[in-house]
Amino acid sequence: MHAFLASSFASSPSLDDPLCAEFAQEEMLEMLSRFLPEETALTVWFNRSRKAARVCPACNRLYRLGDVLPDLTANPHEGAHPPPYDASTSSFLLREQELSGLCSPVCFVIAGINYSSVVRLLWGRTEDELDDETWAVLDGPGSNIASNDKGLSMLLKMTRCVDLGLGDLLFPDENLDEEQDSDGSEDYGAEVANEERFYPPVVQKPLDDDPLEDSFGELVICA
Repeated sequence: MHAFLASSFASSPSLDDPLCAEFAQEEMLEMLSRFLPEETALTVWFNRSRKAARVCPACNRLYRLGDVLPDLTANPHEGAHPPPYDASTSSFLLREQELSGLCSPVCFVIAGINYSSVVRLLWGRTEDELDDETWAVLDGPGSNIASNDKGLSMLLKMTRCVDLGLGDLLFPDENLDEEQDSDGSEDYGAEVANEERFYPPVVQKPLDDDPLEDSFGELVICA
């Protein structure tokens, strides 16, 4: 990752975007490195400080927000084609690419293998869209199916939060939400959510309609 960041292939931080500029600071990388392996921390730092460029933390694929993997099940003699476009599935994919940098449903499931019981509920969703039961699973030890997952389980949890959960990780004994409410300050996550982004707004399906399952077709996630 160090070699990539020093190369011409790596785009510069999007300093014109306030949130990207905030994450582009070296201090942010130092904080991420306290909770994630070096390569994963660098990847998260790169993704959160760029508006459209992404590196997938699972497969290291370089891509841009909105890219869709070609259908590798197609006949190689006929050429690979993108999977059929589905607006609802693509909206969840786009959100997940922005949140975690994971480029596809396959990489998302790889990252969430230790939380397979709730991984479908995490797909393309942020902290305020998850219930207490789901967070209880994320706060637990997980299944430990993959004992050395390059910090992907932690990444999946952190990237549900606008600030990557760094406030809670750095100050676990302080209730930052209550402090914000008491001083009358506006919730930072709500402020960012209200900003106009460069992609179309997301229209979500109800939870009963499983967007992750739609993305995989017949792929089954083992609990």
